[in-house]
Amino acid sequence: MSIKGFSFALGVPEEPRSLPWRVWTRDDEVHLTVRTVTEDIGLTAYPTGRWRIEVGGVVSRWHRPKEFRPGWTRGPDLVLPGLVAAAEPATSRPKAAEPLTWLRAPAIGQSARIQLWFAIPGAEEARWRQALPRSSESLAVLSLRRAGSVHLVRVDEPADAEAGAHGPGSSTRGVSVRADQSGRPSFWETVT
Repeated sequence: MSIKGFSFALGVPEEPRSLPWRVWTRDDEVHLTVRTVTEDIGLTAYPTGRWRIEVGGVVSRWHRPKEFRPGWTRGPDLVLPGLVAAAEPATSRPKAAEPLTWLRAPAIGQSARIQLWFAIPGAEEARWRQALPRSSESLAVLSLRRAGSVHLVRVDEPADAEAGAHGPGSSTRGVSVRADQSGRPSFWETVT
């Protein structure tokens, strides 16, 4: 049975280490949503190759990058530092009735990078897997109606100094959108 949605957060219910994120598919579209205390953030990846990112009502448009391997395109990353912050109310997360998968928090000094990989129908998985670090962990595979699938993969890596502060004064989670040198967007969770 193919799944259409995956909701997840780092940590445990008693001590969340990230905002609750949701990735789901509808027909051949891929959607990603997260809600902070102050704004809703969302991505829609259309099968045409256009991506729409909305942050607090401000919309930007992006284009799907070129294939990384035949049949495989690396989509946006979610970079989650796994820091302690004030808990977000459970009712504030999208699709609160959907089960939330709790993922282990990264080790101290590490961030969890959740990568979204788009695969066309019939894409050879073995060639793509060779490009991933040995420590990568497959989280979910979401089916698309005709356009293949989207794979969520976790890779833990050294934390970025800009990811946020540590310590008891840290209380607010936010999300910023950045682009890498190739123009591929990433969502960075921050704690200030």
